[in-house]
This record gives sequence, C-alpha cells and structure tokens, in this order.
Amino acid sequence: MPRKKTVQPKPLERFHLADGTEVEIVDETCWPIGRGQLAARDFEVQRMEPIIENIITIYLGPNGPTKVKEILSSASRFADHLSLTGIFGEDGGDDTNARKYWYERIKFRAYTYINAKENTGR
Repeated sequence: MPRKKTVQPKPLERFHLADGTEVEIVDETCWPIGRGQLAARDFEVQRMEPIIENIITIYLGPNGPTKVKEILSSASRFADHLSLTGIFGEDGGDDTNARKYWYERIKFRAYTYINAKENTGR
C-alpha cells in the first residue's frame, strides 16, 4: 500500500517578479519536510546565519564594502576570515567544507543582501 503524500508547509509569502521568477519567503516555521531537510535547517541556523550576520555587519561599518569584497574574493580568504572569527573552534584550523561548500552559498547570499541594499538605498 503506498504511503500518503507529504503535505509541505506553505511559505510565508509567495510572489512573482517582473521577469516571471517565483519568489517564496520561508522561515523556520515553514521549512520543507523531507529527507535531509532537518540537517539543512540546522546548517542554516547554526552556520549560515551567524556568518552572514558577521559579513553584513562588516559591510555596514566604515570602509565595509571593500572589506567584504576582499573577504569574498576567494575561498581561501573566506576560510581565513572564518578562522579569525572563531567559527572553526579553539584550534582555528581550516575546515575544507568552508572552502568547498560554504563559500559559494554564503557569497551568493551576502551579495543578494548587498545588491538589494544598494538598489533600494536602505
């Protein structure tokens, strides 16, 4: 007997951009249900959010845009910045995941926020 289909939670908001792109706004209350999604949510909350907040704080500070562009210029510089902030623990060793996986995700998310700020002027 087949299983019931999983009912996914509805996003907080859904709208379409002028070019037809669909945008969904979600938070921890409407995270998708499925295999691996619990680990993905934990990664988002425990790793991505603190790193993004740190980068945006740097961006909003004095001489911030040039500092952020320097941090995000390469995966190695990004990993060096994370080791200075203490993300890797007390030993401060380089985590390969930061260079291989986190860098692209965080760079994309940070530039999304930065471009939105520059285009809206807020």
